[in-house]
Amino acid sequence: MNNKRQSRSIALIAIIGASLLWSTAGISKPLVRQFDPFTVAFIRFLIASLIILPFALKEKINKKIKYLPILPITLLSTVNIIFFYLGLTTSTANAATIIYNLTPLIVALTAFRLIKEQIAAKKIVGILIGFFGTMIIAVLPIFEGKSPVSGDIRGNLFFIAAACSWAIYTIGSRQVIAKHGYSPLTVSSISIFNSTLVFGLITIFTWKSDYLSALTNPSMYLLFLHLGILVTVATYLLFQWGVKNSSASTASLSQYLQPIFAIIFNVIFLGEKLTFVFIIGGLLVFIGVIIATGTGVIAEINKLFRTVKS
Repeated sequence: MNNKRQSRSIALIAIIGASLLWSTAGISKPLVRQFDPFTVAFIRFLIASLIILPFALKEKINKKIKYLPILPITLLSTVNIIFFYLGLTTSTANAATIIYNLTPLIVALTAFRLIKEQIAAKKIVGILIGFFGTMIIAVLPIFEGKSPVSGDIRGNLFFIAAACSWAIYTIGSRQVIAKHGYSPLTVSSISIFNSTLVFGLITIFTWKSDYLSALTNPSMYLLFLHLGILVTVATYLLFQWGVKNSSASTASLSQYLQPIFAIIFNVIFLGEKLTFVFIIGGLLVFIGVIIATGTGVIAEINKLFRTVKS
């Protein structure tokens, strides 16, 4: 099997795997009811840091990696988490899921300028449709009031900011990987360590004494382990592998499967509901993403099938 084709196939599988794990990120909703969002983020990334630290140290010793050039771009992943948890405190996990579909649209819109990926007229049409659908979801609380479906406008604006920061992180991380030769493990570990440090400093001022009793609850403990190991370490590594071995636009296509599984998960396990207008907005976002970047994902899938056959 051709090594390049094999790498691209593995990259697509990694992106799909990351999207499936990320779809369970809404599990944070019960946690932000018991803890402030910064404490939730700190515990999550502290667990992730402890898991990934031995691997990061081994790679540092073997390759003598310089971390400074990549620090600024990895901080964007921390900014993304800050906005995500701030949004989750007042809005809904389903609103976050749909609004995060802005990511491939923002990537498609800006990747040409930053890393010279082409953008066609069809992509512009898809981007406009997707943004229109996102705006429907974002401003829906103005007409509905704060609701268990659309959340509130402030939370949805935080989700938009989170999607923008993650999109820039997607493009920037691919750029530094290509320029400096960083591995997915390096990018992921630095991102995780940065987030642990930032949220740890913030938690010093937000920590409450009654959090200790809440942490003794087995369900809270399991949720944090799930977030730290599966939703953080596993997804960061899978996503960065996909970024390294595909285009930035293709890597961002984890958004295709993620909203489908996330909405199903949120409805079943979090009891969130859907309305007709919410569904219409979500469909517009999904259609926009397909128009803007669907050619790339179809091509990747076709390449995967050809690779498997060979």
